[in-house]
Amino acid sequence: MRAISPPTYSPEYVYDLCINSISDQNLRGRLLLIRGGVFEAAQDYLIKAQTRRLFSIPSNFCQNDEVVIGAVTKAELKKTYSDHMVGVGKPARYIYDLLIASAPRRKCPFCGFGHATTLDHYLPKAKFPLLSVIPWNLVPACKDCNTGKSSTIARMESEQTLHPYFERRAISEEQWVYARLITSAPPVLEFFVSPPPYWDEIEKARVESHFIGYKLATRFSVEASNELAALKDVFNNLWDDLGAEGVRLHLRGVAHGKALQHVNSWDTAMYQALAASAWYFSGGFRDFV
Repeated sequence: MRAISPPTYSPEYVYDLCINSISDQNLRGRLLLIRGGVFEAAQDYLIKAQTRRLFSIPSNFCQNDEVVIGAVTKAELKKTYSDHMVGVGKPARYIYDLLIASAPRRKCPFCGFGHATTLDHYLPKAKFPLLSVIPWNLVPACKDCNTGKSSTIARMESEQTLHPYFERRAISEEQWVYARLITSAPPVLEFFVSPPPYWDEIEKARVESHFIGYKLATRFSVEASNELAALKDVFNNLWDDLGAEGVRLHLRGVAHGKALQHVNSWDTAMYQALAASAWYFSGGFRDFV
């Protein structure tokens, strides 16, 4: 996960930008009447996000054509986002674009390697329609993380996936993503979670939930398989000049550099595992195709 500073745009400002672009006077009037309810939901979200209790916000299970608050339906609340924030040319579109641009180096903060091209509703608007345009609930993401994450809603604190806006620094600065090289035929690089032992049990469970919910073991393996195939030729040449020790030192150097950038990235874990494998740097790299 990559940490991002929480958005500074107020929920009131963003909500008003969205509804003021609605030409249907009846709909705009009904949305104006529920402003207080939307802002109350936003403040509740902020408090619970800061205290790791977003799981306690109740889901809304009504149908799209059913009223959620006042005289406004679920579909109408959701469309404040899809039609009046995402819509090109709408006044609130620039907030949408700025939120996406807040992703570190345009990389998805949930997985760390995908290109952030969309906004993810941390609490999905289908089940939390009052939060459809609340900035703290809108996180830049890649399409895979936005559409492929688990649809399960957390029922307790330990099940909550990581929130890039609200986690303590240790989550992004201390290592908990690792890999191990299994020298089978063919060899396999396996990614796993191992948080520091001094973390509290809730945080340990949450990084595991994040890893599983975003299917990172499989997705990291796909990225690593391409890198491993490319390294074969690199290390063949290095082996000719410097032998196994040269390959090992190169791996250690790259692993160190990767860790300085992002300690929980797939490539940090991969290079650490390779540098620790005598089988790999002694010639096993040739088995990856």
